[in-house]
Amino acid sequence: MKQKRNNDFTSEVTYYTISLLLCLVFLIWSMQLWSADLSVPFSYSGDAIFEGELIKGVIDNGWLYQNVFVGLPTGLVSYDYPVNAYLDFILMKLISYFFPNWALTMNIFFLLTFLLTTIFTLFVLRQFKISPLPAIVGSLLYTFIPYHFLRGESHLVLSSYFLIPLVVLIIFWIFEGDFLLDGVKVDSNSSSLVSLFNKKILVSLLVCMAIASAFVYYPFFSCFFIFVAGICASISNKKMIPLINACLLIGVIILFILAFNLPSFTYQFHNGKNPEVGMRNPAESEIYGLKIVQLLLPVVDHRIPIFAQYFHLYASSSPLVNENSFATLGLIGSIGFIILILALFFQLFTKSMLDDNEIFKKIKYLSALNLSAILLATVGGIGTVIAYLFFPEIRAYNRISVFIAFFCITAVMLVLDLLLKKYKQNKIKKYAIVGCIIIVLFFGIYDQTSDRFIPDYKKNNELFMSDKHFINEIERKYPDDTRVFQLPYVPFPENPPVNGMSDYDHFRAYLHSANISWSYGAMKGRDGDLWQRQIVNKPLDIMLKDLSFSGFNGIYVDSYGYADNGKEMISGLSLSLQTRPLVSENKRLYFFDMNDYNNRTISEAKRNI
Repeated sequence: MKQKRNNDFTSEVTYYTISLLLCLVFLIWSMQLWSADLSVPFSYSGDAIFEGELIKGVIDNGWLYQNVFVGLPTGLVSYDYPVNAYLDFILMKLISYFFPNWALTMNIFFLLTFLLTTIFTLFVLRQFKISPLPAIVGSLLYTFIPYHFLRGESHLVLSSYFLIPLVVLIIFWIFEGDFLLDGVKVDSNSSSLVSLFNKKILVSLLVCMAIASAFVYYPFFSCFFIFVAGICASISNKKMIPLINACLLIGVIILFILAFNLPSFTYQFHNGKNPEVGMRNPAESEIYGLKIVQLLLPVVDHRIPIFAQYFHLYASSSPLVNENSFATLGLIGSIGFIILILALFFQLFTKSMLDDNEIFKKIKYLSALNLSAILLATVGGIGTVIAYLFFPEIRAYNRISVFIAFFCITAVMLVLDLLLKKYKQNKIKKYAIVGCIIIVLFFGIYDQTSDRFIPDYKKNNELFMSDKHFINEIERKYPDDTRVFQLPYVPFPENPPVNGMSDYDHFRAYLHSANISWSYGAMKGRDGDLWQRQIVNKPLDIMLKDLSFSGFNGIYVDSYGYADNGKEMISGLSLSLQTRPLVSENKRLYFFDMNDYNNRTISEAKRNI
């Protein structure tokens, strides 16, 4: 028996090793990583810049909530805008101990999300008793869904979805019973609950704690599915214990969410709710809702031209096309989606008792979860009701597609596993099914990925190095305590583009600096931001004097933020400061030294006393 366990363990290790090696091969191929410089981020625009600031802020300041190098004069205090992705940033902080460079840390973490997703998905599929080959294939297909790439580093915390398979495993335990309250046994002699801390309970508590520390959408959807499983299992078993189990797990998730966000709640209690940050309109739940057709459409810029045309035809002629286009499942996932829908009708209109078959039972569970996901997230669905009546902060219901992808890919693997087990005694049919499964893997990866997913390494590198050289030149010429005011004024966070500037572009200066402090990043609606608004609305000469007396000794101008590319502002600053600016290699950024101006202003003030 011991020898058998050792052999089983060795076999499992082999399966995980094969999966990870294949994951690395597909990852290198799909992103052409041989062309990458890992010290340059895969994405260097928009939300990816904000993700970079968060990572560098953790490296420079120790944790997320405060960053003394941005948001002058007060510094960035981000309790109004909590990230709620603490597990991800703990992992990134650990990575930064070995690689204390924000871009390298971000790239390594993004690549690590692929490996972790493969590991946890394979673990769960094996727990579902799926044979090794389809389990490996399923883990890789789920790892390489288009969602993973399309979220990318711009939505780094959404790309980190490796905990979702573990959540689904817990949901299956709720469906199957013998769990939590059902699993507790009472010792007749001591009246003690001897099975209270069995493995399932311990794993469930750990997973609930972990998912509570993930980005807020994932714990929200997890609670929804756990609740659905509790209701379904209670109806099926004609007892309330499964629903009570579900509510207990939901309570654990909510408790940990509250605990993780306690600093934010405390700050807002003492300083008041900030009405300018994170406010959502309930109508956004429909704007960013899920559209079933987008689950089934091909990936953007599909390698097969006619598939690419289908995507662009829909995207160019249909309303409400936004980030919900990231929901596409790929062909294999779409087949799984159809299987799960058909399975519902099959259960309704057949008298066959399929619950005796473990595979059909699991497909039934997945069908219920899939349907509930559609009812919640589809435009005008239950999510819209929730947004209007209770909770408008959750708006992008299309992000539930990452759960749907797991349901659908698992359904296909269950069907393939059923065929594999059914014909295992027939060598010809068995090898034909094995060949089919291998084809599913390679075609699925080909279908789910796109040349669009290859970062523009050359463009990123050119822009990144231009910014880096510019900021390094400023740091070389000016002392460590230089305080720089950035123009144009851009509110933080979540602001529309300002002329040619994307949101968060001002953070690029901070990302390349070591000791200089910057004005951008003051939380809008708080004192630092209100002070900046007042300053920039003054005439230029008065603004410069106020900046001088406030301790600023440099001005940074992003010319893309002006309709005239900054010509008027740059001319006015040159004249008023009586100095010529440093200019970046790409002629976009300008830096004005205020030290001589400050000395003249101080001397003039002393003479007037």
